[in-house]
Amino acid sequence: MKKLIVHIGCGKGGSSAIQRGLRLNAGALAEQGIVVPSADLEAGSAVTGRHTQFFESLVERRAATDIPSLGDLLDAAAGDGASTLVLSAENLSNPTGFEKTFAKLKSRFDVFIVLYVRRQDEYLASSWQQWNVKEGHSLLSWVARGVGIRGDWLRMVEPWAATFGDDHIIARVFDRERLVGGDVFLDFADVLDADAGRLEAPGERNPSLSAIVSRFVEGRGFLFDGPHDQAFYQSLRALAPDHFQGGNDLPLFSPHEAKAILNRYRQSNEEFRRRYLPHVKGRLFRPVRGQGEGAATSANVEALERGFLQRQIFSLYKQVEELRRASPKPRPKSPSAAEPQPESRLRRWATFGRRG
Repeated sequence: MKKLIVHIGCGKGGSSAIQRGLRLNAGALAEQGIVVPSADLEAGSAVTGRHTQFFESLVERRAATDIPSLGDLLDAAAGDGASTLVLSAENLSNPTGFEKTFAKLKSRFDVFIVLYVRRQDEYLASSWQQWNVKEGHSLLSWVARGVGIRGDWLRMVEPWAATFGDDHIIARVFDRERLVGGDVFLDFADVLDADAGRLEAPGERNPSLSAIVSRFVEGRGFLFDGPHDQAFYQSLRALAPDHFQGGNDLPLFSPHEAKAILNRYRQSNEEFRRRYLPHVKGRLFRPVRGQGEGAATSANVEALERGFLQRQIFSLYKQVEELRRASPKPRPKSPSAAEPQPESRLRRWATFGRRG
């Protein structure tokens, strides 16, 4: 019986890097008997490593519990030489009943469910940065409405475990220190029992957004046309790419806030560890750094925000200057006494605030 590996997320848990790695290495994996079906599971279509849209379309058609052709599509994708098929779609972790769909395949495939879990304070912060800040939600109010529910990995995986059994759940912790080779795709290749020496690591797919950028746009949902709109972020990245991505800036949560968030998941995390990661000793996730290590204060947050804004303005000024120097100079015209010459825009910027 062929093995079917179903990667269900979680969101903000390295899914994009895994999917990019599956796309880059589809050929090398196929040589090892591991087949990555095309994005729509049809023969001849492009292999992207990402099957999210396929399952999303089923949800939109309200057919999540009735896909009689799924097994046939997978059989056709596998062909004769494959021992393992791989699907990756982080939306399968949503409560849409897809475990019932895959239950119909148990007579045809040995199904294993793979999920990566992330420390909840980091997961909530990253989710807010990626999607919810664009809808105008403040960080703390959004977290307060969902803490203890969003990121409850035990609750998320329970329907799949009830369908396939705990022994068919493969859980990994999304933490660079605990990933094989410090890389989430190489870690996933280990799950597939693939020869990593023959694979290409895709690198970081979705580098973290600077917390200062997130604070800068917090409460300004009018800058975005929905949670997936990237236009404003792209404009900031174009102006100052070195200061756009996360690095050594302040965390979104203070250590006290992060500990309070994790405390809401204490029992759920412990039960998850006991059932799916019994070899992990102690707590499921690494502890939060102590008070005073990276804690945010209003003063240093405001200072970093001012510095970020100043860098953006200066970068814009430099680009305007470069365009001005590269533009052909127009022929001088004789000034008309009746029409005074307009003041230079750059001169107005330079003297702004000095006028009485």
